[in-house]
Amino acid sequence: MRKAFILGATLLLSIAANSQTLCVNKGDVTYAIAASQAGEMLFSDGTTLTINGKSYLLSDLTNITIDESNVSDNTVAVAYGGTSAKVVISGNLAPYVTAEVTGAHVKVFAAPTLAQKVSYTLSGSSTDGSFYMEGSQGMELVLNSLALANPDSAAINIQNGKMIAIKLADGTTNSLSDGLTHVSDDGSDGHNAAFYVDGHSSWSGKGSLTITGNVKHGFSGDEYVLLTPDLGTITVSQAPSDGFHINQYFKQQGGTLSITCVGDGIDVGKKKTDKEENGKLFIEDGTLTIVTTGNATKALKCESDMLVSGGFVTATTTGSAIYDSSEADISSNAAAKCDGSFTMSGGTMNLTSTGDGGKGINSTGAVTISGGTLTVVTTGNVFAYGADDTKPQGIKSDSNIILSGGTVLSCASSDSGNPFKTDLSVYTNGATLMGVGNKAVTPVSTSTCKYKKYSNVKVNGGNTLSYDGVSFTIPVGYNNSSAKVIVSSPSM
Repeated sequence: MRKAFILGATLLLSIAANSQTLCVNKGDVTYAIAASQAGEMLFSDGTTLTINGKSYLLSDLTNITIDESNVSDNTVAVAYGGTSAKVVISGNLAPYVTAEVTGAHVKVFAAPTLAQKVSYTLSGSSTDGSFYMEGSQGMELVLNSLALANPDSAAINIQNGKMIAIKLADGTTNSLSDGLTHVSDDGSDGHNAAFYVDGHSSWSGKGSLTITGNVKHGFSGDEYVLLTPDLGTITVSQAPSDGFHINQYFKQQGGTLSITCVGDGIDVGKKKTDKEENGKLFIEDGTLTIVTTGNATKALKCESDMLVSGGFVTATTTGSAIYDSSEADISSNAAAKCDGSFTMSGGTMNLTSTGDGGKGINSTGAVTISGGTLTVVTTGNVFAYGADDTKPQGIKSDSNIILSGGTVLSCASSDSGNPFKTDLSVYTNGATLMGVGNKAVTPVSTSTCKYKKYSNVKVNGGNTLSYDGVSFTIPVGYNNSSAKVIVSSPSM
């Protein structure tokens, strides 16, 4: 026992004298305790060492060393190296944070008594690794040149329920992918996404991240997602289901997001909350590119309003409508689908649907365009199932379509497509617009701007169509040998 006390005194004097760090190593997990935090180290019965409020069984420790490392408070660093991983936990977190490492699979647990936010930095690479975190306090997650693939579950799984500040370290390239080799009979071994967050997340940092979804979604979040102005590039290279599957709301304020998937590109569902943003999708700035290939899928989808005020958006669906037997109805694909209103006041949107029965914009509420540049193209055929069918419309609303500003070009399929399809009225109130399709459009008489209509117009993609001072270059891939055209502008 006396030797143990002498050892403790020697360690304490050494680190105090040299302002060094005491590293308590437990296998692949290290607690890095600064000299100023080591305090009095107590041995109990020769089996337990207590430092700064945390007790360690000596039999569990690999070794205790002293070095000149400088570990910042409130940090956890995970370094992956092939089939292994090393975890370093700052000394002030030692009483609250524990970690388990199996090969390159890391699990970190934060105690409910943890009061401060922690910054977790992941780096290195592994083709058989993962990061799982469980806690109840907000956190920062820094991806710093990380390449992580999990062949049997999510690459990153955050079970936190709080704000997760995700940062792509400036100038770094990061990648995540998932896999699945076994699912139990009750499905409990399945997972939701390559990158999953139980909580709300904000994204920043001028690095890049590529997410490869092999099982279901690319990214999935239980609450809202905010892409901040200080964001680099996120790419969902593939996903059998949705690219981004989230609840509450999605808001893009900057950065570049590119999604290629079979399911919906961005799917925003409602969460049990009374917040005004619930179920909404906001695009305020940045670049967004989405390609969906599945049937009855939507590039942009939300259970409430969709609001576009800036940015550059390209959204394409290539799949067909389907008959949904569970709903006893036809479900069509759409470049943008909202169970609410669609409002555009700025930015640039290029929406394309090439599948049968597809829609450019499909809104249950009003469609209001007051600014920006909107181009909509549908080229598929009518989709029929028995006596029912759905047509490839350009902009479709169950309410009014109000075109009060900006620039609008809507080209609907030559197979019964309507550039502006509404259950109520179309208002030409100041937008510079041209509608091309198989169906004629007649705006309501109370519109504030004049319009003109033309029939039997031959329209070829790549050519410029001009009427009454309104000119548009028709997108390549759209053709109509006998189109009906409507034009309107404030100068007419």
